[in-house]
Amino acid sequence: MTASPTPIAESPEISPGSLAERIAQSSLSVGEILRYATPIAAALRDLHAQGLVYGAVSSRSILLRPAGAALQEYGGLRRLGNASGDIAAFGEVLRETLRGAHGREDLREELRQLAIDCQDTAADMQVMLIALRLLGLKARQVARMPRPAPSTRQEVAAKAEVKEAVRLRLHLSLHWKPLANLAAFALSGR
Repeated sequence: MTASPTPIAESPEISPGSLAERIAQSSLSVGEILRYATPIAAALRDLHAQGLVYGAVSSRSILLRPAGAALQEYGGLRRLGNASGDIAAFGEVLRETLRGAHGREDLREELRQLAIDCQDTAADMQVMLIALRLLGLKARQVARMPRPAPSTRQEVAAKAEVKEAVRLRLHLSLHWKPLANLAAFALSGR
């Protein structure tokens, strides 16, 4: 099986700008971070599979295009020594994009954890790519979910009462049934 072509930009003149420039303009959403990070992770994975390392992953070396993100071609590719430097640098780019990011907190937290995981010496770009793709699927699924209508204080209080009643009923069924069986056993004289 041959590796798919890596998205490395042929010339920076075609690109509208780098990720560093985009970050300087305003904060990114979780969706934008995933849209930029996923092709870069795929490119690094493909380079590593070919026995190469990029060696200079940074937000300045990631070019943004209408079709997505690509690594800037700079001639610094070298034979694979240790890919962990590329992976750690990729994690730093993720951290940089997360500063001031907006979107769901749980998705931002998963991206933060992924950035931390990139610092692990055993980290693998294929694993990072799979995690990014799964997170992208989750983000799209969350975006499709209808948002609940705003509730009044009375509705919130009523929902809390129902939840508490269900919790108590469950608690009682878990604890009182065995006690009732034990009492029946004790009263039967066995």
